Amino acid sequence: MKVVVDQDIKHFEEIVGLIDWLRPIDFIYAKSKDINSDLVKDAEVILVRSTVEVNQNLLNNSTTKLIGSATAGFDHIDSKYLYKKNIDWFHAPGCNSSSVVHYVLSCISFLVKNKLFDINNTVGIIGCGNVGSKLRIALNDLGIKNKTYDPFLDMDFLTNINDIKTCELISLHTPLTSNSKYPTINMLDSSFIEILKNKILINTARGGIVDESAVVRNKDLIYLSDVWNNEPVPNKTLIDRSLIATPHIAGHSFDGKINGTIKLITKLLEYINQEDEVTNTLNIINNHFSLNSKDQKYLDINEYFNKYNVINESNKFKRLYKESAEEDLEKTFKKLRSNHPLRRDVMDYQ
Repeated sequence: MKVVVDQDIKHFEEIVGLIDWLRPIDFIYAKSKDINSDLVKDAEVILVRSTVEVNQNLLNNSTTKLIGSATAGFDHIDSKYLYKKNIDWFHAPGCNSSSVVHYVLSCISFLVKNKLFDINNTVGIIGCGNVGSKLRIALNDLGIKNKTYDPFLDMDFLTNINDIKTCELISLHTPLTSNSKYPTINMLDSSFIEILKNKILINTARGGIVDESAVVRNKDLIYLSDVWNNEPVPNKTLIDRSLIATPHIAGHSFDGKINGTIKLITKLLEYINQEDEVTNTLNIINNHFSLNSKDQKYLDINEYFNKYNVINESNKFKRLYKESAEEDLEKTFKKLRSNHPLRRDVMDYQ
């Protein structure tokens, strides 16, 4: 069986070398730019990152039966085309959710250190999915008051959007949607942004959820963001105006990437009818990489910043992006996104 794999999927080839029951597979490793229709035409399985567009152009003449992506999102996958062609596919939702939570807590820690957020104030969470739910757990264990809004869920602790607007800090954790009962595109429109006077907004979701021009106009709003409209060429003025600005790397921790790889490996084992080896495989991977256990103690809020200094990464991005010529902005953004400092998650927030 031929399996084409993006060679930049974190430690995939290394893990395969540790797992005896995967060695009979013919793995073909290639750079994202080289994964094309000619390479995959006789591949039964294709494993990619978000840098590969999985669509008719790639698969038109292939015999592929399964697509896997080591990513929490799946904007790069044409699911309608795959369904039409009876090609199964999967991705890794939640793989980097703890990484994003650590990023947000590092931001909050920075705000506390600089007396921009009082630890006794309230955090509003919009979206209670993989990230939002873990952030809520972490804040509860840290003793930080919080409120959560998610119109798709029915839980006793959830509140309404107007209640979220009263919070001193709001953190966004929703997908970008347009054709749903509660679309999130431009959810925080100009009228929403205008009422956030002397408040804080952290965006690690998607740039299109926020009216960025309204953020620029609202000088009384403290804005921290990892995501932007028009990536990989976001607005220079908004980046410069943001207190913290990073190039879409909130989920780019070592642990988050390894979790995506683990999802690919376990799904592949299931596909080749080796489900009985999943537990053994996970034990081998956990021991090899010393991954976080689920029984760790929560830290003091200041420790999250100490273990991941988000302002250093922000300062570097803001400086290099501001200095880049217009024709080099995309290159700068992509380079910084690919080569940011290696970091480990503090813990797995369970």
